This record gives sequence, C-alpha cells and structure tokens, in this order.
Amino acid sequence: MPPKLRGSLQRSLRRVQNSASDLPCPSCATFRRALSTRRSANISDGNRQSSSWAASPRPSTTSSVIHSGRQVPPRLRELYEALGQVQNVATEQVNLSRLQLALRGLESEVPLIRVAVLGLDDANSARRLVRLLLADPLTPRETWEDALDAYEADTSRGLLIRYGDVSESIPNNLLPTISVPSSILKKGNLEILVSSLGADTEMPEAHFTAETFLVPTVTIQTSHSGRHNVVRYPVHRAIVCGRGVDGLLAYSNLVARSDLKKETGSVYGAIELTASDPEKHNDRIAFVDIDQADEALAKLRESVQNASLYERGWNGSGVQPVVDWLASLRADKDILDPSLRSLITSLVDAAETGVDAEQAKRAQEQQEGSVSDLVRGTMDRSVTEWAEKAHSELRSSLEEGFASKQWKDLAWWKLFWHVDDVGMITSEILEKKYLRRAEKEVIWTAGKFQQAGLLDEFLLETKQIAAPQADTEKSKDEASADAVDSQSPPTNDVPWPTQIPTSRNQLLETKVPSLQAMAQGLVAFSITTTSLSSVLSALTYISFPSTSIYETCTMAAVGLIYSIRRQQRKWDSAREFWENEVREDGRTALIETEDQLRTIVHEGGRRVNQASETHARETVERAKKALEDVK
Repeated sequence: MPPKLRGSLQRSLRRVQNSASDLPCPSCATFRRALSTRRSANISDGNRQSSSWAASPRPSTTSSVIHSGRQVPPRLRELYEALGQVQNVATEQVNLSRLQLALRGLESEVPLIRVAVLGLDDANSARRLVRLLLADPLTPRETWEDALDAYEADTSRGLLIRYGDVSESIPNNLLPTISVPSSILKKGNLEILVSSLGADTEMPEAHFTAETFLVPTVTIQTSHSGRHNVVRYPVHRAIVCGRGVDGLLAYSNLVARSDLKKETGSVYGAIELTASDPEKHNDRIAFVDIDQADEALAKLRESVQNASLYERGWNGSGVQPVVDWLASLRADKDILDPSLRSLITSLVDAAETGVDAEQAKRAQEQQEGSVSDLVRGTMDRSVTEWAEKAHSELRSSLEEGFASKQWKDLAWWKLFWHVDDVGMITSEILEKKYLRRAEKEVIWTAGKFQQAGLLDEFLLETKQIAAPQADTEKSKDEASADAVDSQSPPTNDVPWPTQIPTSRNQLLETKVPSLQAMAQGLVAFSITTTSLSSVLSALTYISFPSTSIYETCTMAAVGLIYSIRRQQRKWDSAREFWENEVREDGRTALIETEDQLRTIVHEGGRRVNQASETHARETVERAKKALEDVK
C-alpha cells in the first residue's frame, strides 16, 4: 500500500471502545452464555499458558457474552422495534442469525461491520490476502503475521480477526480469535472472519442466494472431549478469494447461480490471476498477485529507500482496490451504515417475499380445499326446489288445516261450548299442518351440504363469530338470556337451519294462548251482558206493572243481540287475523331458511382467512417505512 494510506498509523493504537466490537455470533450466543463461567476459568488458565507471540494477556473485557440492556439510539429506536416485530411474525421467512446481527448493529451509532474473507475450497489464499490488507508496511514484520501464516488448523473452524492495541490470540475462545493493531480495522470498526467456501460444481443446476456468501458456516468446539458443532456466522460483507483460472471459473459459476438481489455490492471477488491493467479490477471483482504484493511489502520493510519499488509492486499487484473496497464500507456520522442498511433491506425484502409466498400458498390451499362451482350450482338448484315445495306446502297444508272440522267447530256461535278447546285445536293444527314436510326436507338438504363439504367450515366460522357475542349478552343480563333460551330451542347444536321449528314454537307459546284468552273473554262478555240485560228487564217489569212483558223483554233482547253481534264480529276478525299471522310467520321462516341455505352454498366450504397474515404484512410495511425514515 502507498505510504500516504498507511504511514500515518502508529503501532500504539487503542482498542475501539464501542460495545459492539465484541459482538458474537447470534447463533451461538445462548451457548456462550451457558459456558461463560467455564470459559472464564479457561481464559485464566490460557493466560498463564499463552502462546509465545502474544504481547500481553487479553483483558477480561473481551468476553463474547451478549450483554443485555444496551441503549438504542433514539433515531434508530423505531427501526429497532419494527425489526423485532418482524422477527416475531416472519420467523420462517427470514434468517434469524442475520436478523440478530442487524438488531445488534442498531444498538450503536457506530456498528461493528463483519467482513468474511472466504477462500474457495481452502483458506490459504484468504489468509495471505488478509495479512497483506492489514499489515503496516512501515513497521517490521509483526508476530500476528507469523501466527496467521502458521495457522494450519481445520479451515472449517474459521479464524476471527479483531482490532486490538496489541497482537494476541485467544486460544480458549470458541472461535479462534486474534487481535491486530490495524488502521483499517480501527477506522472502519471492522472484524474479519477468515474461512473457506466450497466450490463444488457437481450440481450445475443448483441455485444459491446471498446467504451462501454472507452466512458462512464455522465449526465451534462444544466440549473438551473434541466434539464440534456447526453454526452459521452472519456477516455484512464478503470477499471471495480464488486462485488461477479454476478459481475464476468457480467464482463466476457461484455468482451466476446466486440470486444476490439488492446485495450485489456486498460480495467482492479477489482472484489470484495475472491480468492486464485496464481489466485488473471493477466494482465486483479484482485480479490480484499476492506474491508480487508480498514481495513489495518485504522490500519496503527492508529499507525505506525501496519506496519506489514498493509502490510499483504494490500498485501492480491489484491489492489496493481490495483495500479501497474495505475502506469504503464506513459511512459518515449520523448516517446509517451502508452495510447495515443493505442487510436490513435484504431482511425486510425477504420477509415481504416470504409473506407474499405464504399468502399465495394459503390462497392455493384455500382454492384446492374449497367446494367447486359445479357442486355449488347443484346445491343452489336444490335450495330453489326446496323453497318452491315449501311455499306450496305452506299454502296447501294451512288451507287444509283451516278447512278442517275442528277449526270449523270454533265458529262464533259454537264458541260457548268449545271455548276450552281453542288452545288444543289450534295447537293440533300447528303441530300437524305447519311446514312439517319442509322441516324434514331442510334437514335432508343440510345433509347434502354436509356431504358436499359446504357445512363444516361455515359452521366453524359461525360459531367463532357467535361465541363472543353470546358471552357478552349473557354477562349483561343472564336472567333475560336464560328466559329467552327457555322459550326457544337450541340452535347451535344442530347443523341445519332451525327457523321453522323456532317459528312454530313461538306461535304455540305466544299466539295460541292469546287467541285462547280472547275467546274466553268474548264468551264471558256475552254471557255477562246478556245476563245483566235480562235482570234489568225483569226488574223493570216488576217495578212498572203497567209495562207489558213485550216492552220489558226488549231490553233483554237488545243486550243479547249486542253481545252476540260483538262476539261474532270480534271472533271472526280474530280468527282471520290469526290465520294470516300464521301464514305470514310461515313465509318469514321459509325466507330466512332459504337465505341461510343460500349463504351456506355461497360461503360454505371456504377456509377462514387467518388474521395473522394481515398482521405480518402490516409489520413488514412498518419496518420498510421505518427504514426509509432513517437517514
């Protein structure tokens, strides 16, 4: 690197005090908390047995345990809460480890940015490139460089590099970690994960996502027995290193089969391959010569007089564009970090896509589980046939009942000796002639609905809606609700419309007793009026001897005629009114039954939409709005 970019940095750099600098992998945060006590003891032992290149024991403040109670900046609080809600409603649609990484980034104005340097199939090129990126050309070779070159452990475990005042390793950390006093790490508040990425091409038709590069897997040690556990370690950016033409083809193949969407700028390729200067790098890939860069670095460290050779060798190696790409990750103050914004945008888009896919899936399942239109048309025609037959039955059966001998026995002039039979005769007409066949046929029709699959979902939805209403009404007036229940049969326990029996019971319990009471009142009035007029006529005849019997009987005749005429007029009107009322109640019951049957035909057999889908979409939209509002 040219002196103007690296020469101003001194070795005695202080560690960044941002709490986010010790951010562990969210996937293993719980496990690390469980092992915090044991790890503390291990670190103490490790400090006594530290490696020879460590400058000093690692301070205890570098514990990777996640601390709770961190304060979120006010301008980021709304976005932080919105992302937390997305985590609750879209658990299956987003990568939870990346979401936790985004939430941790929002807990600070200067978030820690993770960069993964992934070597294709092996991490050798990645380690060499990282050493060149972080090395200070104006200082002698440091101990961490030797340790990085000598690191030959299982590459699947990965190696984490953080900024530190001094160079040291943490041998007892679950993920091997070293601290490096590098200006790039300090200025950008970066940490680098060195690992490998498989470039197997045996499945040419396989497709990948951005998580292939941005959520690498590492192996952590879970016990002292040597057992390991593979976890995901999410990062904000990734540099993929390859060697030669094979590495270029492998990287191109991976990128071509990957759907990076809006995270195209988060993945950068560094291929160790000789290329001409005009085609040496662009915003997606850079061709580097690690050997040339290493040689140029060694020349400058030998003597400052080799600065021109260093500059030519360094610029010709192609490593500087990779350094510039790393330096561009940090944004200005009071502006949301571009890497963090890209991560959050990707998460919100993934949640929105997942919610859309889930809604489409549920709609497809609803369509497949619903009754076909052909069946609904058949059931609708059966309802029409039932309605026609029921109205015909209502007309013919009631006419037959009202023309029967029992009903004629209730003529006004026979009312004196049949007044006690009014309730029995009218109840018998209602029991035998009031829509008996229509009631049986509606049960049969409901059975066909049940067989066609129209009734189950409709009844389930009806009960879910009616249950809260019933509880509210009962809590308001339990006595009134109990009285109503005692007067009408239960309607929630039968899977068919019950308007017809309910209407019949209402007539039997309200209309029949009123007609009975009216008949008794008319007979009592006629007898009383006739008796009083007869007594008055007799008293007049006795009190006035000169009055003839024909004159005095006129009063009794007037009372008798008035009472009989009144009884005839009122009783005939009451019978006619009662007949019309029974017919009207029957038509109303049939219309309500038909409406309910048609509602079942049109709405039954359809799955109830889940309110959670609407809530999930609203939550995602709220997160998008909060992200747009943050600068």
